[in-house]
Amino acid sequence: MEKQSDEISQSFPTTLYEAALKGDKTSLGELLKTDEFILDRCIIEKSCVVMQSPLHVAIKKGHLDFVKEILSLSPELAEVVDQLKRSTPLHIAAAQTKQPLGIVRCLLSAAPNMCFVHDQDGMTPLHVAAVNGNINVLKVFLRKKRQAALERTTRGETILHLCVKNCQLETLKELVKITYDLELLNSEDSDGNTVLHLAVAYKEVEMVKFLLGKGDKIHKNAINKKGQTIKDILEKTKICSKESMVENVNMDNKKEVDEDDLKDEEEKLREADQMLEILFKEKHVSRAKKVLKRSKDEKWLEEQNTALMVVASCIATLSFQVGMNPPGGVWQDNDGHEAGTSIMAYDKHGDFYSIIQVSNTIGLMSSLSVILLLISGLPCKKYFVFVLRVTLWIAVTASATTYFYTIGYLTNEILEKAVLVEDALEYSVEIWLWLMLIILVGHGLRFIWKLLGHNRRSHIKLVLGKDTYFPNV
Repeated sequence: MEKQSDEISQSFPTTLYEAALKGDKTSLGELLKTDEFILDRCIIEKSCVVMQSPLHVAIKKGHLDFVKEILSLSPELAEVVDQLKRSTPLHIAAAQTKQPLGIVRCLLSAAPNMCFVHDQDGMTPLHVAAVNGNINVLKVFLRKKRQAALERTTRGETILHLCVKNCQLETLKELVKITYDLELLNSEDSDGNTVLHLAVAYKEVEMVKFLLGKGDKIHKNAINKKGQTIKDILEKTKICSKESMVENVNMDNKKEVDEDDLKDEEEKLREADQMLEILFKEKHVSRAKKVLKRSKDEKWLEEQNTALMVVASCIATLSFQVGMNPPGGVWQDNDGHEAGTSIMAYDKHGDFYSIIQVSNTIGLMSSLSVILLLISGLPCKKYFVFVLRVTLWIAVTASATTYFYTIGYLTNEILEKAVLVEDALEYSVEIWLWLMLIILVGHGLRFIWKLLGHNRRSHIKLVLGKDTYFPNV
C-alpha cells in the first residue's frame, strides 16, 4: 500500500501538469478518483518538484474551464505563489494579453486580496497589468479593489509610473480617467520623481502633453530629490542625448551602432526636445531655481503678513482704548459740563486734547487700514508689503505722538511737565525723525541698487573687489 502511494506521489506532478497544460478536465477528474488529495498537495509549500502550481500552468495556457474546475475544487490554490518569482496566479493572469477576462474574475472571486500581494520584483497584479497595457484587466481590478491602485513597487513606483516607463500611453490615460486621484497623479517614487518627471526623461511627448493638459491638478513644477523640475530634466537630457543614443541604439543585442540609426535617433530626440520646449513655454513651466526662489518669496511674504497683522492689531487696540478712555477720564455728572465727555477737553490745555485725538485717530485708521488690506484677499507682492509698512510707520508715529502729549498732560508738577515736554519730548522726537530718515535712506539706496540692473551691479562689485575682499557677502 505504501509503495502504491509513493508511486502516485511521484507520478501525480507529471499527469496533473499534463492535464493543466491541455486543460483536460476529464483527466483531472480521473486523477482525483485515484488520489482525492492530489490538489491539496500542491498547496503545501515546496511539496512538489515543480516551481508552479497546476493553476499557474492552466492560466498561462488560458484554459478558463479548467481554471474554474480547479478553483471550485480547491479555491486555496488562488493564494499559492510559485517558487521562482513569488508570483500568484493573479500575477500570471494580469500578464496575459490574449486570455479571456473570465480567468481574472474567477481568481478575484476566490481570493480578492491577492490584488495587494507583491512578487519578487515588488509588483502587484495591477502593476503587471499596467506594464503589459492590459486596460480591461485593470478595470476589473479597480472595480473589485480600488484601493489597490495606490500600492507601490519596492522603488516607490505607482501604476502610473510603470505606464510611463513601459510607454503605455492609452493605459495611462484610462487609469487617470478611472482613478481621478490627485494623490496618485502627483505621487513620487523613491527618487522623488513624479509621473511627469519620468515622461520628460523618457521623451514621451504625448504623455507630457496629456499630463500638462490636466492644468492645476498636475504639479508641473514639482522638484525631485535631485533638486530638478521637469524643465531641468529636459535641459540635462539634451546635454546627455548623444551619450544616451549610443547606449540605446542596437545595444540590446550588442551590435555595432549604425550611423544612420544614430542620426535617425538623434533627429527624433531633437524634435522631441523642441516640442517639449514649446509645450513648457505655453504652460509656464519653471526651473528649480526659480521655483525655490518663488517659494522663498512666498514664505517671506507670509511671515511679513503675520508680523504686520500682529503689530497693526496691537496699535488698533491701544488707539481704540485711548479714544474710549481719554487721558484724565470723563465727567460723571452734568454740573457745568456734560456727563461722559472728556475732562481734558474742558481743561486749559484743550490744545493737547485736540492733538492727542488727531494723532490717535490717525494711528487707529492707519492700523485698521493695514488689517483691512491684509484680509482683503488682494494679491500680496513685495511692493504691496512696502505700502503696508509705510502705513504702519505712520500708525507707530501717531501712537508715539499720542503717548508723548498724554504724558505731558498727565504730569502734575509744572517743573516736571516743563522738563518732560521741552527736553524728553524734544530729544525723543529728534531721535525718532533721525530713525525714520535712516530707514527711508536705506530703502532709497536699495531701490536705486535694483534699478541699476544686474550687469551694472556686477561691475560695481568687481570694482569694489567684493569677490576678493568680501567672499561671503
